[in-house]
Amino acid sequence: MNIIIASPHAEAGKIPESLIRNKFNHLGKIYPRIEYCKVVLRKEKNDVQNSFFIEAIVKVPNKLLFCSDRDTSYETTLDKVLHDIESQLHRHKEKMEEKR
Repeated sequence: MNIIIASPHAEAGKIPESLIRNKFNHLGKIYPRIEYCKVVLRKEKNDVQNSFFIEAIVKVPNKLLFCSDRDTSYETTLDKVLHDIESQLHRHKEKMEEKR
């Protein structure tokens, strides 16, 4: 599985790239036919506080899965995004098994 990480406006050293790769490689155990994952990290400044935005696009055969979230830290945002993508993968896998 190919994992593409982009952080156009975020600090490169804020969250380790290896952490993102390890967490997204785990998705391959749930659904091994994942073609690629694209993860975009952004740091946004609001009037009150900084927020971190993560969006993930996971390409499986004949479908794109998408999730995005925003929180005050990269770690919690990453966990929320991964949980949502895992849920979508489980649902997609169940649908594919029902078609058989």
